[in-house]
Amino acid sequence: MADSSFASALAASTPDQFLRLEQEAAHVNDRFTDIDRFAANLIGAALSGSKIVDIAPGRRADKHADVLTLVTVTELERPFLDHNFALEVQQARGAWFLPEQASLKAITINLPAYLRHQPWHAITLATEDVARVHLASTTDALAAWALLIPLFNTLLAPITERAVGSTLPGAEQQATWTAILDAYQRLGIDTGPVVSVFAYRGGWSNLDRAEQAQARVALLDVLAHTDLLQVAARFRAQRVQTLVAATMKKARHGTPLARQVLTKVLQPVLSAYFSGDWLAFMDYLRMPPNANEEVITALPTPRLYVGGSTKAASVAVEHGLGVDDVNAMLAAFLGQETSTSPVEQRVDVLSRWWAQFEAIHARQTTGMPTLWGLVEDGLYFIGYGQQGPVPQLYQRLMTPELVAEVNQLWDGITLPRWPHTIVSEPYPHKLMAETLGPAVAVWHGIALTAWYVCEGPYSRTPLSGLRTYHENDLAMLAEAGAPIHTSLFDELEDAERYLGPPQDLETHVQELQLPDGNTSLRFSGGGQRRDGFEILRDINTRHCRWWTDNYLAAYLRSRWTQELTAVARELHRTIAAKGKTPTFRQFARFAALAANHWFNGDVASLYTAIGEKAPATPRRVDLLPIGAHDFINAVYTALGGKPYDEQLRITDFEASDRFRQMSRLATASIYYLQITEALGRVPEPTEFGVNRHEWEWAGGLDKGWRIFQDAIEQVRSNSHR
Repeated sequence: MADSSFASALAASTPDQFLRLEQEAAHVNDRFTDIDRFAANLIGAALSGSKIVDIAPGRRADKHADVLTLVTVTELERPFLDHNFALEVQQARGAWFLPEQASLKAITINLPAYLRHQPWHAITLATEDVARVHLASTTDALAAWALLIPLFNTLLAPITERAVGSTLPGAEQQATWTAILDAYQRLGIDTGPVVSVFAYRGGWSNLDRAEQAQARVALLDVLAHTDLLQVAARFRAQRVQTLVAATMKKARHGTPLARQVLTKVLQPVLSAYFSGDWLAFMDYLRMPPNANEEVITALPTPRLYVGGSTKAASVAVEHGLGVDDVNAMLAAFLGQETSTSPVEQRVDVLSRWWAQFEAIHARQTTGMPTLWGLVEDGLYFIGYGQQGPVPQLYQRLMTPELVAEVNQLWDGITLPRWPHTIVSEPYPHKLMAETLGPAVAVWHGIALTAWYVCEGPYSRTPLSGLRTYHENDLAMLAEAGAPIHTSLFDELEDAERYLGPPQDLETHVQELQLPDGNTSLRFSGGGQRRDGFEILRDINTRHCRWWTDNYLAAYLRSRWTQELTAVARELHRTIAAKGKTPTFRQFARFAALAANHWFNGDVASLYTAIGEKAPATPRRVDLLPIGAHDFINAVYTALGGKPYDEQLRITDFEASDRFRQMSRLATASIYYLQITEALGRVPEPTEFGVNRHEWEWAGGLDKGWRIFQDAIEQVRSNSHR
């Protein structure tokens, strides 16, 4: 065991003893003065009624793009915060264990302000203070994650526990409140009548709504009149003590490694009070670091191996080899028959797809059908309300050769739970569009808006709203170095004055006979159209072609570069944090998306592309005998489904609802096949997720599950005949 009487004494002390030991230790000095004062200042500001946290919602395309800001931080406190809580700074000290994304439930931080200013709605408002962030976005986000949320959760526990309520047995409720009151006592907070009224059988249920609101504010007043600097210091002492105790438990045969001690519960403690620096913590304990402790201050620069075939000729000349020999070596390195890498193949297809996509939009004229469906962007469903995209429109408008190439290059994916098998991708054109990213979403969306503004019946946004409607994707294009010039939107808005006047489209009225003998009127059609679509089309075409000529090649390169680099970086970060290479399945958790976009689901090929040796080679299983749309239609029919529409919903809702349930299950039959491919057997009901579906159409789950399985096998069997 490492010799450390100071660490042993800390581990066995009370909060008061802990702080006294620190004061008496010359090497500790004023190490925690700034952090304790910073925490105390924020507690004081919150209890006085100031809102501490502001959360700005991020763009929809990035679910972790919210921005959390500590609004009461002063100019004097900001340098301290930036120096200690910047993610890159803590990582440079070896804290690669920190998550790079997090969901911050900052519910209790602003709760005091809500209680003082909006007491009747305080709890509801507080529950909305959740931010999904990149911890590198602001230093405030990491400070909230590591320091403030645990602190405020403890201080406001009486209020939040009462807000949630409990149906647990009395003994368990008593234990919960004993722990809350003990935590208060350790922090030096008075647990008199103002606090104890919240506790189990403390009288809370006897208070009316107004009295409960007053009791919450009274608790805030008790907290505010406590020595907040001592509260912050005592809270820190308790948190650090848990880290000390865990370290000493692992120190029986010498100083433990950081990764042996730092569980997910303890990682925020090191981040909050030692800026993520394990060696600083060792210095604090007066313990020598483990001789095998390796502090990685920077990750290796990712190297990508995806474009060798384009350099084959120059490499051959440089080394005096034949081009064919170089290509053969490249093919062997890639583990395939051709020297053209999977990424190069897909970039080539995406470029040619884009040319056809652009040309199709450019030649659209008034009177032609809509192009909604040219880009596949959702799952296929059967049923009423089919006012959406034309299914598989790309098959009619793009060349068969290109359609076939997309079907081939994007027909396999990896499910992160089962990475050892490449399973069927039912919607390769949807996956291809996702690979292409925001460029296709924006340009296709603008073209469709121009069409529906003119040809009707309705448009999801007016021309004047296009910038706002696509702001998230536009921001992503700008970040990728391929911005769409704002003059496009100026020209489209200005061109609206040259369009013809709105013309009402014909409304159709249909009389429907209801089951009870009454009649109902069904209205269809309607909306408006305007002459002049070609004006908008030509503006969009001109800008799109300019963007293509200037940015498409670089944009496609940025797409694969960013995704592969992110995988390589996460691999290196995981190795730095855990001290070992992740398993194949662990790797797939963060690599599956890039593998699906650029390698047809082959995670092993992705390993090769980032210069690593794959620990396994996945097998390819394909049980989907026909196209996904045809398969879903066939399963729906086998389940007993029949054509249904809006009219049936009105005239016979029960029948319509049965068919709706069957339709959703038919769509999910593809997922059933994917799990079967991955497992090598049919899935159990729980593996499929039967609770996400409705089974009333069959009289219950037990009967419905068997019918569902039989329908799938029937379609597969018939398709192979």
